[in-house]
Amino acid sequence: MKKQGEFYLKLTSILLAVLLAVFLLCSIFLRSGEDYTTVAPVYCEVGDGLTVSGFVVRSEELLVSSKPYPVAALSEGQRVGSSQTVAYGCTTEDAARDQRKLLELQTQRDRLLFAAEGTSDLSAADASIAANIIRLSAQTASQSFSRMQATCAALEPYILQRSLTGSDAARTQARLSNLDEDIAALRALCAEEAVPITVSQAGYFSLVTDGFEGVLTPELLEGMSLSDLRALDSRRAAVPERTIGRLIFGQKWYLVCELPEGAADRCAVGDTLLLTLLGEEMTAQPVQIERLVADPDRASLLVVSCSERLQDVTALRAVTASLSFHSYEGLRVPKEAVREEDGETGVYVLIGAKARWKPVEILFEYKDYYILRQETAGTDGLRADDAVILTEEPIQDGSVIAE
Repeated sequence: MKKQGEFYLKLTSILLAVLLAVFLLCSIFLRSGEDYTTVAPVYCEVGDGLTVSGFVVRSEELLVSSKPYPVAALSEGQRVGSSQTVAYGCTTEDAARDQRKLLELQTQRDRLLFAAEGTSDLSAADASIAANIIRLSAQTASQSFSRMQATCAALEPYILQRSLTGSDAARTQARLSNLDEDIAALRALCAEEAVPITVSQAGYFSLVTDGFEGVLTPELLEGMSLSDLRALDSRRAAVPERTIGRLIFGQKWYLVCELPEGAADRCAVGDTLLLTLLGEEMTAQPVQIERLVADPDRASLLVVSCSERLQDVTALRAVTASLSFHSYEGLRVPKEAVREEDGETGVYVLIGAKARWKPVEILFEYKDYYILRQETAGTDGLRADDAVILTEEPIQDGSVIAE
């Protein structure tokens, strides 16, 4: 009886050993091992483009005063109506000083009146202060001094509004009364000393002049060559004395630039690109290719046009810009996760304890990543909530890789 018990014990041990061996073999063939990680696909948008240097071109004309001491009445990028006063021409320096003082007092009155009328709800003021501080920070970093001045002027009334309380009402009203008296006195004095300067058509006013007004025009772009662009600086004209600024009219502006060798193959006349002016707070704008003078073995001339945000480029001329020829949106996945098997491109994702094959479409390649098309319906394609497997071990559809 004892010998029979020992026999069954040995038999059981042998069976257990066989089962353990079978399990280990299955683990070797069906599992990819423990040397793996998973990553989550990241949704992103990327552009296929390059950085260029060029010139902003608009329809514009210089505004010149007939009097020796002109005083501008508008700020950078301000909209101008037909027959609107943009400046004052003064015959003496004292008259110009009086006119500047009058404009300053009128601005102070407008800001104080604005602040006094809006003290009941300060949430809008807080939002405007925050937005302008962010804008001012970006302009300071890019040294856009003309824009900085306009932003500071826009910020002031909201700060004043935020600082006023209900107990300041009497003092505010007294200050407004004093301003009205001073403005009336100066207005009477300036009426005899300052001549209003108006414009004949609507447009945008700019305080900045550079000598390219009337030289670098949209009409010039129609026949410009690459050599003309490279020699453009020699055509700059002298800015006349008594110049006030410039009037920019129409709604379209242009960028003319040089494309490096081979870049012209990526676009054609009529294509729409995305243009970002580097160092400016303006968002990327869609632009259309108007001219492309291409040479397969050399650099090319590119002219693009834009019909938006003209008021944001009134002070700009020589710029650095980013051009995106194509934009892609999809799921970013490391290159090592993408495999080619049986003529099909795909990735393995972890579903439960097993690896599942999902075919993918590569939209864009960038450094160590691919941008893959995202599946928004169904489960066959790659989704943002998938766990993509990264491993150097052999793996196949259905492999058990986790307990």
